[in-house]
Amino acid sequence: MTIRKIFCFLFLLGIGACETNTVVPDMPSVLVSEQINLTNIQYNNLRLDNGYVYLKSGARGIIVIRKSATQYVALERTCTYHPQDTCGIVEVDVSGFYLVDPCCDSQFDLFGQVIKGPATYHLIQYATAISGNFLYITN
Repeated sequence: MTIRKIFCFLFLLGIGACETNTVVPDMPSVLVSEQINLTNIQYNNLRLDNGYVYLKSGARGIIVIRKSATQYVALERTCTYHPQDTCGIVEVDVSGFYLVDPCCDSQFDLFGQVIKGPATYHLIQYATAISGNFLYITN
């Protein structure tokens, strides 16, 4: 019986650890439904790992980063520190190793996790799916 309780506890702990739907106060809510053709020349940067492009959808734009040929990350560009500040737009740092909001100087890794505040919430990440030459981005 003790082993069963431990297993149940660990299982529930694991479910809680998988929670990714963090509510960011004052974050604009928008519908995202994008389809991009990865063979289109304007998306050439997405042919290499860690290549990225900016899209004009989302609340203030989306950064799409290629992690591998089968994995792409799509992140909202609105900084989570003060989402209503018009200057809070995240961009890829010139080094290409992290994301930065030049307005508040918050930094995020390439998966949108905070690596330096004042932001305390991770960036909003949109779902991505690949079908043939098309990348679909949705929320």
